[in-house]
Amino acid sequence: MPAFFQKKIDRRSRTAMVAFLTGHFCYDTMRSWNRTSSYAHCIKLHCLGLTSKQSDNAFDMLDTDFWDEIREPIDDFTVSQDSRYTIGINGRSGGYLVLYESRRELTGHLSYCPTCGQRNFTKVPPTFEDANEQVIAREILGSQNAWHPGIYLTQASIAALPLAGDEKLALITRIKSQLANCSGSAACGVCRNPRRNFTVPPSKLSVYPGKGIDQGESFDGEEWSMVSLRDRVDLVCAFDAACDAIRNNFLALLEDYRVVEVTEYRPVQVKQLVAA
Repeated sequence: MPAFFQKKIDRRSRTAMVAFLTGHFCYDTMRSWNRTSSYAHCIKLHCLGLTSKQSDNAFDMLDTDFWDEIREPIDDFTVSQDSRYTIGINGRSGGYLVLYESRRELTGHLSYCPTCGQRNFTKVPPTFEDANEQVIAREILGSQNAWHPGIYLTQASIAALPLAGDEKLALITRIKSQLANCSGSAACGVCRNPRRNFTVPPSKLSVYPGKGIDQGESFDGEEWSMVSLRDRVDLVCAFDAACDAIRNNFLALLEDYRVVEVTEYRPVQVKQLVAA
């Protein structure tokens, strides 16, 4: 399918690259009163180059949840940019695709429940085979790992262990480290089924909608070398290509699907009389 938003840019010419960047359409990153803008494209129906038949189908499709069917290019773009940039939707009616700065941030969750999906900010404690370690681990978990190692030596259960004082202290120090950020048990707080620790800490994409990109930039400063300009052109061209891919997905949706009305019956709870 021919390009709609994309343009061919002569990356050998500084003049051509600056003209492309300064002439690119921009839109608000939040609201107009924020006065911050970034590279953007209008995706209102009258701006997508639709035929009359496509336009009629598109207006019907606006009443459906169609975005999940066409948004894959946004995820692909975000991944290709190492999550440093992403694409968002802005405008009162969601009529603009806007380039945003972003980054990946850890959620802080350390474990999860495979049964109900609940996440937890503490880890599942490890199991200990040795009886002495089990006693020490119970005391540490019972105190939420809050005491100095020497305090645990005074606990009756640990004092009764058949070990020398320095051996106990070495075990306490090691087990305290192993139980850092652990909860008292492996049970899920919601369904009580066993939790599991994440092997890879989960993260989420954080977007900075209040921050503009190249707003009012003339690209004539010393920081804008030919290499820097090419990098910026590459970014904006990748954004344009992703917007084209989104439009292409939408056009395919218009060709392959039509909107129909269906009646959904949902269960309703009512009170009835039954024999006692």
